[in-house]
Amino acid sequence: MIRSTGAMGGSGAVVKPPSRRLRCALVSCGIGSILIAAALLAVTLTVYRVREPVMTMNAISLKDPGAAAAYSSSPSSSTPPPLLTLTVVADVSVKNPNAASLRYAATETSVYYRARQVGEATGPPGTAPARRTVRMNVTVDVAVGALLGNPAFLGDVGAGAVAVATATRVRGRVAVLGGLVRRRVVLEMNCTATIAVADMSISDQSCEQRVRLR
Repeated sequence: MIRSTGAMGGSGAVVKPPSRRLRCALVSCGIGSILIAAALLAVTLTVYRVREPVMTMNAISLKDPGAAAAYSSSPSSSTPPPLLTLTVVADVSVKNPNAASLRYAATETSVYYRARQVGEATGPPGTAPARRTVRMNVTVDVAVGALLGNPAFLGDVGAGAVAVATATRVRGRVAVLGGLVRRRVVLEMNCTATIAVADMSISDQSCEQRVRLR
């Protein structure tokens, strides 16, 4: 009788399939890996998801408005000297809701009168810690001579109120998961307010925010 030696012509040993216990272990490892990956993805999309920071204009005020007020009380006087300025202070807060710090560059603030820019300034760069709010003051010197360049200014002064607008921009970056996820953030805050000529107080302040994630 002739015995078959198999395809390889060897000793005829038969390769046994993996045992049921080994197959169960492999399946368990595969399921565990899938669950871990799903959990990491869920954490990334929730805890470490980059959220939009929130900018708030707490107040717009005037700093040492005595000289400007003295001139405003006599709008028929001659053109003021070049050093006569009106200082506008923008009190701004930035709330960082993310699980990582928000690093931002120098802030940019401009002041407008009747859609014409009459002053601008920059604030220092900084960092908003995770889930914290930072507060910053940006001071803008507005030359009264620039205001006088608009024919409507004296009329507004005579009416007792001058409407101004401010535009503040903050550019920053949030990096989470050790820098694996990076997003650039641009915060913009546009505000309008009215200056009462009688006491140089600020009223009717209204602001709108826009956030862009890149």
